[in-house]
Amino acid sequence: MAPADSGPTSRELRYSVERFAAWLEASGYATFDPYDIWGTGYGKLARRLYYGKNPLGTIMTAPVLLMEIFAPGLRKYFVKKDRYATADAQLALAYLNLYEVSGRHGQPAKSWLTKARSLAADLLTQSVPGYHGLGWGYPFDWQHANGLMPKGTPHITATPYAYEVFTKLFELTGEDHYLDVARSIAEFVYSDLNDTATGKDAAASSYTPHDHSQVVNASAYRAFVLFDAARRFENRDYSVKAWRNLRFILQVQREDGAWLYARGDPAQAFIDHFHTCFVLKNLYKLNQQLQSTDIEHAVQLGYNWYRRALFDAEENPKSYAIAPRFQIANFEMYDFAEAISLGVLLKDDIPEAMALAGRLGSRLLSRHQLPAGHWVTRVYRGGIRHTTPYLRWPQAQLFLAVTNLLVAAEQRDSLLENKETDGAGLAEPAAHSHRE
Repeated sequence: MAPADSGPTSRELRYSVERFAAWLEASGYATFDPYDIWGTGYGKLARRLYYGKNPLGTIMTAPVLLMEIFAPGLRKYFVKKDRYATADAQLALAYLNLYEVSGRHGQPAKSWLTKARSLAADLLTQSVPGYHGLGWGYPFDWQHANGLMPKGTPHITATPYAYEVFTKLFELTGEDHYLDVARSIAEFVYSDLNDTATGKDAAASSYTPHDHSQVVNASAYRAFVLFDAARRFENRDYSVKAWRNLRFILQVQREDGAWLYARGDPAQAFIDHFHTCFVLKNLYKLNQQLQSTDIEHAVQLGYNWYRRALFDAEENPKSYAIAPRFQIANFEMYDFAEAISLGVLLKDDIPEAMALAGRLGSRLLSRHQLPAGHWVTRVYRGGIRHTTPYLRWPQAQLFLAVTNLLVAAEQRDSLLENKETDGAGLAEPAAHSHRE
């Protein structure tokens, strides 16, 4: 393993990727999920009572939590494996990363593209009908603090990953049908989500077509998609809504740089790791187009706070800066994944973010990848490791993060090789002159 400060080498990353890809090929894309059990009748009732502060809710949730910690395999008696659009989309994005870098070492690229195409086709079968365009959700009912989100409800935190898959497939293949799908997704994002005015020319986006929540990362995802679609499809109406959502995000950023999960709801006034990453990454990506100094400042301020508040003394990601309840997990590997991907994304403007991503990547490969090829799901207090692999949480995110690191490592290696070649070319005339 490479020194911790330098991050994993390209060879180490390729080996890690190959091990996970082999495991995934054998296990398939259907998966259990850490939240599927909560979508059962028992799980929904337990959570509804819990959020209603009924003492029976605590009693009913306890057996499910204990099962998840000590015997997660028991869920097979209550729920079935299913496909998750978020996981399929992130796996496809990882395959497209591998397609782009595989030719550098003479590895066959076509197989990675074939896998991404197959997952894109599967995504189309999972989309939710009945809206202005294509959107995706979860295949289980989700009882949350403010009500029930029925299975199959399209929402803004799943749909943008599919959008990125289809836009990237179009860019890599030039096939117009991928662009047509992206256009349909943009229409869902534009037309079917609700806006709640929050100030002058500012509005929060809803999470689904059926609520009026003010979740910050939801607005960030929507703004990213709409700004990209406004440019890609030359649609000014998209950018008008995107600007309103963006102003909301900038408006609710705290002076210290942080964002609460949502505005106007005490039950959602928490700050956690991966949702903070979602906000930062979407702001950074949309600003690649806008080139706004205000957004640049918000990202820098937000990242500085994130770095101070959401890592422990050993640089392990902390799940919460402000927690909604007592936490039984020390480390969520979902947080590792998002921290790595965010660091790679910010590498050109915040070098320390990339350095941190490299250190986390080294730790991920050396401590948390299991002999089977997949990664640990979480580590509980007391050191108990949860090793059941759920694709939506966090195996797909970790695979994407490692391929993001690999792309960055390959770019770094290519740059170094070019410098060495240029240096050799410059040195040659001098040596020849000396011989004369």
